[in-house]
Amino acid sequence: MSRNLAGRTLERIRALPSVEAAAIASSVPLDIHGLPSRVFTVDGHARTDGGFDEALTNIVTPGYFAALGIPVVSGSDFADLNDPSAPRQAVVNEEFVRRYVGSGEPLGRRIRARGGPYAITGVVRNSLYNAFGEPPTPIIYFSYRDSPQPRGEIHAYARAGHEAAAGADILRIMRELDPDLPVFNLRSMTRHVDTNLIFRKIPAQMFTVLGPLLLVLAAVGIYAVVAYTVSLRTREVGVRIALGATAAQVVRHFVGESLTVAAMGAVLGWSLALLVAMDFAPGGRVDVPVFTIVPAILMSVAALACWVPARRAARVDAAVALKNE
Repeated sequence: MSRNLAGRTLERIRALPSVEAAAIASSVPLDIHGLPSRVFTVDGHARTDGGFDEALTNIVTPGYFAALGIPVVSGSDFADLNDPSAPRQAVVNEEFVRRYVGSGEPLGRRIRARGGPYAITGVVRNSLYNAFGEPPTPIIYFSYRDSPQPRGEIHAYARAGHEAAAGADILRIMRELDPDLPVFNLRSMTRHVDTNLIFRKIPAQMFTVLGPLLLVLAAVGIYAVVAYTVSLRTREVGVRIALGATAAQVVRHFVGESLTVAAMGAVLGWSLALLVAMDFAPGGRVDVPVFTIVPAILMSVAALACWVPARRAARVDAAVALKNE
């Protein structure tokens, strides 16, 4: 899409009452293919190993950061698409500044990459680029004015309740501007994320099915182990009962021993699951109900699996238990 067509397209889309902000970019974040990367050098950051630094890249029009809700923390957005006097520009994120600029002033520094030197004119907040839970990653945004792309992704921030109308209006505008221009894959950001993160959802869907089955298997395993352990300690049961222990005391003893082991395993599993969830969940947030209800269910099932064989053993006559030994 040429600079001229991109400019006219955005002018029409931004004028729609259903749209708050709009921009065009070469790539969409959180895509299954990931954002492209590019090697570069930046003024004031020399590598001693002779290698090159590398960062994610995206080619965007002015207004992209407003459309995606990414705050500009210093400097400014890109110059207008039709401004021939502006130099080649680049906008970087805070992680880029931290790694490659340090405590110096990033604005005005020159990045040398394919296509010529670019002056850093703005710094934006870190965002998500390829996956939820990813560590801060450096990125360089290049101006669409400097590198028009043969194809682009229109990003439109629709007003609340007008998403469907915005999509229809954008399709109409594109047909009016160029009937021969192919327009496809119109979707919301939610749908885009759901589609492109399908491989992350497969394990979750598998665990939805396997979770109850694994819980049943765990209960059967606990029952079998406790039943076997109690059968080996028949004499102990008889001695306890002969010395005056009640059935309830015998049950509590065996259930307590078994639940102590089960609780240790549950705490270890809970801790590992929490670490994994904090790494993969958006923003490191975890589902508190899941991490409280599921362990409670697991321990309840374990308690029941321990109680059944322990209760059966406690009903044995002391004389019979001692005689069997």
